[in-house]
Order: sequence, then structure tokens, then C-alpha cells
Amino acid sequence: MQSMIKPKRLATFAEMIQSNMKTRILSYMTNQTVQPSYQEYLALNTALQSGDEPMDKVMRWVMLNPRQHRKYFETALYQGLDQLPHEIPELTTFFDLVQQTPSWYEQSKIDAALKFTYRLGANNGFILRDLSLMTGYMYPGFNQPLVLTGALNKQAGTRLAETTKWWVDITEQDGFERFSKGFTSTIYVRFIHSLVRHQLQKSEKWDAETWGVPINQYDQAMTNIAFSGVVLIGIRALGIFPNQQEVDSFLHFWKYAGWLMGIDEKWLVDKESDGWKLIYWMQFAHPQSDASSISLGSSLSKEPFERQYRYLGTFQQKLAYRQHLEMTQFFIGRKKMKKLGLAPRFASWFAYYLLLRNLTLYTGARFIPQLNVLLERNGRHMQKSGLSLYQNQSKQLASMHQ
Repeated sequence: MQSMIKPKRLATFAEMIQSNMKTRILSYMTNQTVQPSYQEYLALNTALQSGDEPMDKVMRWVMLNPRQHRKYFETALYQGLDQLPHEIPELTTFFDLVQQTPSWYEQSKIDAALKFTYRLGANNGFILRDLSLMTGYMYPGFNQPLVLTGALNKQAGTRLAETTKWWVDITEQDGFERFSKGFTSTIYVRFIHSLVRHQLQKSEKWDAETWGVPINQYDQAMTNIAFSGVVLIGIRALGIFPNQQEVDSFLHFWKYAGWLMGIDEKWLVDKESDGWKLIYWMQFAHPQSDASSISLGSSLSKEPFERQYRYLGTFQQKLAYRQHLEMTQFFIGRKKMKKLGLAPRFASWFAYYLLLRNLTLYTGARFIPQLNVLLERNGRHMQKSGLSLYQNQSKQLASMHQ
């Protein structure tokens, strides 16, 4: 074990297997041992040093003639392999892989997950922004590609608009069909991830001994869990309690989204408990919060001031700013807010309001079918209308859908 090559960011096996009250409680809740076995530890170490080989292979071919080959890749993505001037083995191999759904894929679960997602309405967005994103910023391993590519200096509204646009695309009906925007935007993002990985690995600024591979398998898997398992935790905190069928369908949807994004199946979860186990490992695969955490957290907190409200713009910006800070405090607490450079609020009033509202609406929807339909319809409208707040940024996202 002493001769094993591992990134400095990863704790030792001895540290990860220590038992305490937290591990005993989590092990009981998940019905498994949350500390890794030695084989799991080795797999985690490998994941931190692994990219996305199918797409990275395409990227190595693209870099032989970047302008022409990227054009061929985009033709294959948006128009199909049959629109290429000649067969290109690298593209044929890749698209043959992603165009065939895996054996475990179930369309009925995908459809059920969409209905469930729509019913969540704005709650989903609050959790992704104020819990998933803010918590992720506390782990510097996620932040390094943003720091070194200059994306850290990009306006938070632009970053949020890009992520929201992708999320809206994949959660449309039939969004994963071959030429639907959900499919093409996911593969496009996967391509950009590989491009960033290629550029950073060549850069002298990238510290591979500390961070492993940029946008590696484990960090991508945890990002996927932020959209799935963390959302399930968050909605319960806000008074929405899904049944087991809804949980299974939701996780299945994000398992396929993760697979399409290039995450190895061993890091995609079928059960919430498996996601909690991987979340527990995060504290051992990232160092403590640093300056990038404060920069990103502060930037995201001020994002409402970039929004373009139609009426009472300044008032609504200030109101949204306070509401999001209250939501963040509700989810992560005052101590973690300070790690992100955020000033604690007196109380999380807006979160308490959502909690009471959701308890009333979603409990009632179990007994009133019309209310369930209303939540689904209005919820999706709210989710899609959120992009209108970033009109200028949204115009720049057309490159995902050529």
C-alpha cells in the first residue's frame, strides 16, 4: 500500500476506515458499512485518476486536426453519422456506444421520473442551487478546473444559466431521444469536459500529484449524485416525501443521465444508501475549503443581482438574494456558510415558508388528483420560465444545439 500512487487529496486507507458515532449511524441507516473495503479504496483512487476514455479517445483524434475534426464531430452529433463525407472509425465507435441504451434502461421509469420532477416545481431549483452547488463549492477538488480555465471569473448567472439550460433539456419529454436537445446537449457537455481535461493535463498549472485527473470519474459521479440523491434529501427537508417508486424512478433517470455523460457504471447508484456512502467518502477525497470556495460561494450568492426581472427589478433582485441565503443556511447551517464567505441570516424564514407550503400542497395532492395534475403542470412551467431571468446568457447557449 505504501508504494501505491495516489493523489495527495485522497486520505489514507487507515483514515477512511476509522469508526466513530457518525459511521455507526450511517452504517445503520444504509444497512451497510460506509467505510470502504480496501478494494473500494483502490477503486476510489483509480477513479480520481481516470477520465472518460471513450470520449477522451475521440478527443485525441480531434486534436490531430482540431478545426476540421471538431466540425466532423458536431456533424455526427447533430445530424448523424450518415451525414459525414466518409466513415470515421473513431466517431462510429463512440456514437455506436452512446446510441444504444444500456441493458438496464427502462423507459417507464424515465417517464415516471419526469412527472415526479415536474411536480417538484421550483423546489428542485432551490435545492440544486442552494444545497447541491453551495455544498460542492466547499470541496476544492471540484473547483480546480474552474479556477484554471478562467471559468471562476465568469459571471455566476452565466454558469447557472448553462447548467439550467442543460437540466431543462434533459428533463423534457423524450429528451434522451437520439436527436433531442437533451441527448445532444449531454454529449456536447461531455465533449467539453474532455476538451478541458485534455488542455489542463497539458498545462504546467495543473497539479496532478494533488488533484489527480481533471473532471475525473469520482468527481463526476458526485456531481451526478448532487442532481439525484442530494435532491431527494433536500425535498424531504422541505416537506415533500416521495414514495419508493418515485425514488427508484428518479435515481434511474439520473443513472442514465450519468451513463450518457460518461460516468462508469460502477459509480452510478440504484439505491439512495449507495449514494450516501459515496457522499460520506467526499470528506476524504477533498481537502478543506479554500479561497476558491469563498470566491465561488460569494459569487453564487450575488447571482440574483444579474437576473433580469420584468417588473420591480431591483426589489425582486434583493428579495431573491435574501431568500437564497436563507435557503442555504437552512440546508448547510451557519458554520458552513462561513466557510463559503457568506454572512449568516437571522433565520431561514423563506425555507420555513416553503416547508409549510409543501406539507400542505403535497400532502393534499395524495388525496386530490386534480391538485397533483396542477402541481405537475405549474411546476414545469416554473422550471422552464427560470431561464427567462438570464436572457442574455441564454442567447449564448445556442452552441449546444446547432
